[in-house]
Amino acid sequence: MNNFKNIVFTGFLVFLLGLGTLNAQIGDRYASPVFDEVTTLSEIPFSSAVRVGDDTPTTLYFDFYEPTGDTLTARPLVITVFGGAFVAGSRDYIDMVTYCTRLAEHGYVAASIDYRLLSFFSISAQNLVRDAYMAAQDVSSAIRFFKAHSAEYRIDTNNIFLLGNSAGSIASLHAMFMTEEERPAETFESPDLGGIHSSGFAEYAGFSPRVSGGVIHWGGVMDTTVIDSAEYVPICMIHGTEDATVPYDSGYCFSSLASFIMPFMYGSHPIANYLSSIGIEDYEFHPFEGEEHCFYLNSFYQLIGDKFDSCFNITRNFLYHHLQFPDPSSIQDHSPNNNISLYPNPVSRSFTLCTDKLDNGQTCHVEIMNTFGQVIKSESRDLSNPVFNVSDLSSGIYFIRINQKDDLFTGKFIKK
Repeated sequence: MNNFKNIVFTGFLVFLLGLGTLNAQIGDRYASPVFDEVTTLSEIPFSSAVRVGDDTPTTLYFDFYEPTGDTLTARPLVITVFGGAFVAGSRDYIDMVTYCTRLAEHGYVAASIDYRLLSFFSISAQNLVRDAYMAAQDVSSAIRFFKAHSAEYRIDTNNIFLLGNSAGSIASLHAMFMTEEERPAETFESPDLGGIHSSGFAEYAGFSPRVSGGVIHWGGVMDTTVIDSAEYVPICMIHGTEDATVPYDSGYCFSSLASFIMPFMYGSHPIANYLSSIGIEDYEFHPFEGEEHCFYLNSFYQLIGDKFDSCFNITRNFLYHHLQFPDPSSIQDHSPNNNISLYPNPVSRSFTLCTDKLDNGQTCHVEIMNTFGQVIKSESRDLSNPVFNVSDLSSGIYFIRINQKDDLFTGKFIKK
């Protein structure tokens, strides 16, 4: 009998060691990389709109990044918007590609989008404001496109975020917060550019442009009061304190080069101060002391690894903490005494429930729910056999709820 116990104990230790290795490799979806490969779909049209100075519409495209082999039916989406002063740039810029790839490895889906750019020969103070507004219109049209096609791309429309770089951040901020009453005067001049949410294909005109939040790299707004508490969604701002392209504080863009045609902007510092002044606390502000504009890229437009990693880690953590799943109070009891654990977690086929807080011989009712609060499995059983088979579940986050003798116990697990 003792030999049998020793064998079981030794096997259990081996199992735990193996579990540690497994968890180190798999990690927690959305918080760590959980996929080794990413599939990219390229050059998919999402809008058609006329540029400044053109007579015919320009087709706008996106590239779509998703985890290879992912079976989750509703994934959080991050829409990335490149930088380039509204006159240059591309959805395949290295920072956008790297962001999208890494986010897909973490279990998100990501889309790098086009927006209308201003021709070099059309540059003027008026046209720069008009084109920045057009870019915001195009960001809005992308949001509505993905909501209209959420089933096709398996997108959780409760978890759509924007991520911008420079001009892309300016466009994202105005797409999130600008209303018809706040449009710049230049946008009404002939030809009138229309409402900020009026661009794009007619098939998704009725979908909401609202998102769950935005990550703003060295961005700004033309007026801080464009943001108000009624329309606010959480934002995370990253900005170098020595930025002379889009000011960290306030001033004209490209102050050392061509400020006479550039719009006056309020950067991340005054935005943060303004948010605090109107009682908004759910924002992040990450100033990088001594850094200039777009500081994670060198002069050859190559990523500077450690600086990009710092920005990515900030972004990853912000997104993770703002994923909008159902009210946890309806699924989980926040009392530590009622939290239960299970192993392995993440789980592939089955997990074993840790029953130290439960009466193994007492019948209990067990429910497994998805992140929408829907009950996927339900059964009554005793816990003399604490192993649960979940091989039929799709990949994703799930909650387990156990009711025993009028006591409620809850836990959380990831199905890989």
